[in-house]
Amino acid sequence: MKQTKRIAIIGLPGSGKSTFAAKLGAELDLPTHHLDKHMFTAGGKKRNKQEFIAIQQEMLDQDAWIIEGCSTSTFEMRFAKAQTILYFRPSRLLCLFRALKRRFFPDNTLCDTAEGCSKVFTWEMVKYTWNFDKDKKPLLNALLKQYPHLEMRIFTSRRAIEDYLSTCK
Repeated sequence: MKQTKRIAIIGLPGSGKSTFAAKLGAELDLPTHHLDKHMFTAGGKKRNKQEFIAIQQEMLDQDAWIIEGCSTSTFEMRFAKAQTILYFRPSRLLCLFRALKRRFFPDNTLCDTAEGCSKVFTWEMVKYTWNFDKDKKPLLNALLKQYPHLEMRIFTSRRAIEDYLSTCK
């Protein structure tokens, strides 16, 4: 695998983005950023959009990074600077199961949320996850057309994700 220095990981909530980003960051020795950690302030209050964009821009201005998150309103920022996009698309039912499991059995070793925040499981999150592919496909297609230099990989299974990670070693 060529040395990729700017990787954006996107996909459905509960698809395994955060866990994979942490593993990949350790393997490639790249700074890893979890957008949920910056989207909210301590205690769970949603951060001002302009402040969130400014924080993300600081990440993007670095020479090397892994940024994971499904904040579609800032996809374009990441697509413009990334070399590789990794799109996590396992089954929606699996994602919902993982999100529900994470809500009640959080992985405290994974620092992917702001201090004092917990993962929520709401009807809005269920709808967002269920409709993600359908709702975001036009945006993804437009961005891929706008940024043809990007390498995009789509992962639909745990096996494909593990195989990719093994090529990074």
